[in-house]
Amino acid sequence: MKARSTSCARIVRSFLPGLVILSGSAVVCLGAEPPPAPSRAEIEAVLHAAARVETGLPKQLNMVLLADVKDHGPGEHDYPLWQKRWSLLLGGSTRSDEQQANLYGPPIGDPEVSKGAQRVTVTSAWHWPTDEQFESANVIVAFCYLRWTTERIERMRSYLHRGGGLVVVHPASWTLPEGTAEVAELLGIGGYEFYRHGPVDVQITAPEHPICLGLPARIRLHDETYWPPDPAMEPGKVTVLAVSQEKVSPQSEQTAPQPVLWTYPCGKGRVFGCQPGHYHWTFDDPYYRIILLRGIAWAAQDSPYRFDELALRDARTNDSD
Repeated sequence: MKARSTSCARIVRSFLPGLVILSGSAVVCLGAEPPPAPSRAEIEAVLHAAARVETGLPKQLNMVLLADVKDHGPGEHDYPLWQKRWSLLLGGSTRSDEQQANLYGPPIGDPEVSKGAQRVTVTSAWHWPTDEQFESANVIVAFCYLRWTTERIERMRSYLHRGGGLVVVHPASWTLPEGTAEVAELLGIGGYEFYRHGPVDVQITAPEHPICLGLPARIRLHDETYWPPDPAMEPGKVTVLAVSQEKVSPQSEQTAPQPVLWTYPCGKGRVFGCQPGHYHWTFDDPYYRIILLRGIAWAAQDSPYRFDELALRDARTNDSD
């Protein structure tokens, strides 16, 4: 475990199965495996709780999926693959030529996956959204490192202040080259000090929040965590939805809760932060799907449950293993 460098930990990796690489005090296990999958019945119980909430006719949403060049090893940080397969999941076969929505493994084969969501237009952005996308988007979902400049900060601030939504997934919340107060003013969290790979015990701390409706108190993933927020979160503005217990320093055995899911208002807009997302298999976990899909809808200022029906399409359950 160590602080990331300004190159954001482009760790030199050898892709031999099961190899463990030491980088300073960081340990990266390349032979990691996905955690046990939940049952379909468990997920349907969560979806049933939300189905009782009246949502009405969904409004038309314009969504931008923002990606960049893949920058990690096999099964990690594959932004282009995510962009193509979630374009299928959210936009259907008219928005993507992919034949499966799951990122990990062969096609699961859900016949519904090509349908996408109702009344959603999905477009792709590379490196950074275009001016036209900023003007038309209800929500931008970023899964890649964001190279912040003064101009980009001002552009995103203008977008959020007029009511746009932003979702930052995994590396999108790790500010390059280092955490800054200016980015924290946009995202709620502007960077971190440490990171680790391994089991993550996601503990829901805001079960009353609409995004968390029906979720179990604890969700177990195998992913990567970042902590602590640097600069520190502004009290009273960031709503932490879930935490994981992490060491207070690389040398300490003492742990403290650190945010892994959060919401944040910026002007008239909304930001949803989703720290997990390092490995392919995380995007196929139906609990994670529920959280991220609800966070997208919430950030777009629509019913958080409008994409719940997508959570099990090509998702990994112990019934489909």
